[in-house]
Amino acid sequence: MTEHQIEKILDQAGTLWDDLTFKFYDNGTLEIFDNNTEQRVSLNELRGAAYDFYVKERIRWIRSNLQMKILQSA
Repeated sequence: MTEHQIEKILDQAGTLWDDLTFKFYDNGTLEIFDNNTEQRVSLNELRGAAYDFYVKERIRWIRSNLQMKILQSA
């Protein structure tokens, strides 16, 4: 999809959305940046789809980390 097509879909949806960058690090830390303001965002400020994305990625990271530890101890 082109950027124009994405913008059109979001405009038609009529909902507010956040343009965020999530940086997940191997040690489990996380940084979230608002791409419009270039400011850091705290977990407490996440809502809607952004919060859902964070939860899904955190669960994926935990599972991956646990599987790696299981394989190392086998």
